Amino acid sequence: MADTTRDRQREATRQRLYEAALGIFRRDGFRDARVDDITLVAGVSRTAFYFHFPTKEDVLSELMRRTEQPICDAVMALPQDAELALVLDTVTEWMNRVWQDERALIIDTMAVGLRIEAGSPQPNGLRALLGNRFARAAEGGMLSLSQRPEMLADLYLLGCLSTMVSWAQHEGSSLIDSLTAANRLFLNGARKSPN
Repeated sequence: MADTTRDRQREATRQRLYEAALGIFRRDGFRDARVDDITLVAGVSRTAFYFHFPTKEDVLSELMRRTEQPICDAVMALPQDAELALVLDTVTEWMNRVWQDERALIIDTMAVGLRIEAGSPQPNGLRALLGNRFARAAEGGMLSLSQRPEMLADLYLLGCLSTMVSWAQHEGSSLIDSLTAANRLFLNGARKSPN
């Protein structure tokens, strides 16, 4: 019983630190955010912060993980034979849902995510799901495979990330409109051209 209570307390502390850190990152910017301010808001010690998050980047890594999961779930919920356009529209719809209110965190979070993925020998998560969907689209004759499906997934996601970073820097357009435009550009270049 004590371990269960201790585990719940640890998780509650981790969640408080996570939320406090994101709040401070939004307020001060990631680079200027101080761990002392995060721990003050969370009501815990610096040691507790470093126990749960060895670096500030680990908070953004957690944000990436948490925001990727609903996108993966939405893609997995689609039929296996869903058209590629529907799959990519679903990805952008969910990217919009999870990121439209996080303009201040996009650039730093995406930089952390790219560093993590660059060190990963195998695609996983959304990269792997999209690689599988691109392979199916190619098998069905809907897509030209000038590159491996995994590379197309990476190119597509990099296009989405670039779009989100650009959107974060420029007021005026909506994130969903920007992502939808990027989808169309990608699909027009990736579709198999009629002979």
